[in-house]
Amino acid sequence: MKKTILRLTFILTTSLCFGQKEYLDPTEDVKQYKGVLKEYYDNLFPKLHQGFSKKPYARYTSIPSFSDEYAFSIETVNNRHYIISNHFSENFWYAKRRNKVKLISNTTEIDNILYSKIGKLFQIITQQTKKPEKEKRGFDGTTFYFATTDTTGQIKNGETWSPNDNTLLGRLVKVCDQLFSMNRDQKIDPTEILKEIEMLLEEFKK
Repeated sequence: MKKTILRLTFILTTSLCFGQKEYLDPTEDVKQYKGVLKEYYDNLFPKLHQGFSKKPYARYTSIPSFSDEYAFSIETVNNRHYIISNHFSENFWYAKRRNKVKLISNTTEIDNILYSKIGKLFQIITQQTKKPEKEKRGFDGTTFYFATTDTTGQIKNGETWSPNDNTLLGRLVKVCDQLFSMNRDQKIDPTEILKEIEMLLEEFKK
């Protein structure tokens, strides 16, 4: 009996893991929201994306249910490339006085190779965005947004909600979180990030 239960548990867990989609969903149009949700998003993105280009090269935004929201954008200034990482001092949704929430920003320079690979990764993942057959989003978790600009100048967006760590989207989120934290975490090795990006590029192309 125990063996049967263990086998069923393994099958279920494996199915959930490998059954997860490996593409981004189209980004929801937040302009459709009304009331408190509209007020939240109308104030969130302009403040969180301060210092970011209107036409993103590669922009990543994380909206957790309870912890502080954060984002990064890859920017070029005088032919030098930077990661601008922004995060709030507290969760913007639950803040009693949102006008008092502080924006904390860090800037990290990156080389041409990492810059190019990040751009290619964001291009391919937004190109593969498609509408899911069924909506499977919970109430507690994190929504991750990805944005880039294609060769025609059109902004391409995609999002995912709390992917499993060992899926392609889970690994994508991990890489983006590492890029966001490069300035604050000296243990993060840009060479290892580059290797993971190269592997993700190959796997997303399949």
